[in-house]
Amino acid sequence: MSIRKDFKIERTARYYLSNEPSSLQPYLCFVLHGYGQHPEFFLRKFEKAQRSDILFVAPEGLHRFYLQGSSGRVGSSWMTKEDRLNDIDDYCRMLDQVAAMIMEYQRFEKVAIFGFSQGVATACRWANSTKLKFETLINWAGAFPPDLDFEAALENFRPKELHMLCGDDDEFISEERLEEHLNFLKEKGLHPDLHRFEGKHDIYNAPLKALLEEVFPTHPHP
Repeated sequence: MSIRKDFKIERTARYYLSNEPSSLQPYLCFVLHGYGQHPEFFLRKFEKAQRSDILFVAPEGLHRFYLQGSSGRVGSSWMTKEDRLNDIDDYCRMLDQVAAMIMEYQRFEKVAIFGFSQGVATACRWANSTKLKFETLINWAGAFPPDLDFEAALENFRPKELHMLCGDDDEFISEERLEEHLNFLKEKGLHPDLHRFEGKHDIYNAPLKALLEEVFPTHPHP
């Protein structure tokens, strides 16, 4: 027989910025990596979009592990099935702290939350619980978690822009699964804009640039 005891600790977490915040960046986008990814390398996918007017912030999931064996490259995860509710609370609280630190720099014209793969569920849960004022939620190659509080989400997400993106050759998302998920969301009252692109389970530059242009229109030159 064993007796479980939970307790809170203080620990160190980290996030990466595309560059130093400045008044030349009216837009802010939090980007949440997928399973086993490193936020520093994940951030490079957004730097290729060549948008100097967007500050990209890539927090790291709190679970680090070796990608192969017991040495070599390290990646991160947001959670596992073990003690999942505490992990969800922990990463939502961590993301709120990251957002609070970033928002101290300046006022942004528009804020978006972007999740990729495993980071989609993280983005949805955080967006549904945070007090951060954001305008857009972007789910790339991932699904709304089925245990999300959809009653609250319907209220929280209704005035927001919701985007879903999925490649036509995604090895983890079949056309049948995508259709089932869209029907599920429709039943819950959510109607995200669906964007399809040619490609697999990855972020491609062309559809990313097109999406960012839609979400964050470039300011005309004076």
